Amino acid sequence: MSSFEPQTRALTRILDDCARLTADSRPTAVTRLRQTIGEELARLLLRSLSGDHRRVGLAGV
Repeated sequence: MSSFEPQTRALTRILDDCARLTADSRPTAVTRLRQTIGEELARLLLRSLSGDHRRVGLAGV
């Protein structure tokens, strides 16, 4: 057994895993959301969830 054999196996495993991930044909979460609730509601929901939710004006509290 050469010292390079474990490295070669590890590299092959990583490349196989990456190939499997890129071959996934499942739509993204955003696409599935748009298909389920519609473009307009998905846009409103995502915009509200991704906004800045820090409280403003409560420095004295």
